[in-house]
Amino acid sequence: MDGVPALVTSKVRPALNGHARDRQSLVEYLRDLETVARHQCGSRETVQVIASGRRLLGDKTEIAPGDGPFSRT
Repeated sequence: MDGVPALVTSKVRPALNGHARDRQSLVEYLRDLETVARHQCGSRETVQVIASGRRLLGDKTEIAPGDGPFSRT
């Protein structure tokens, strides 16, 4: 796994062992990253990995679909 999915995985795994309050900045980063990916990324897997990482960290926020290639993912 290369690129963004590998980056997300490398950030989420260690955060799972930390305190919930310490995860907030990572969750916010992943929300922003997912928004960009939904508009600009050509890989459905990338969007799914980002969304899964947020959920694993306890984030239940829904990201607006937008109008990108995977806006319905």
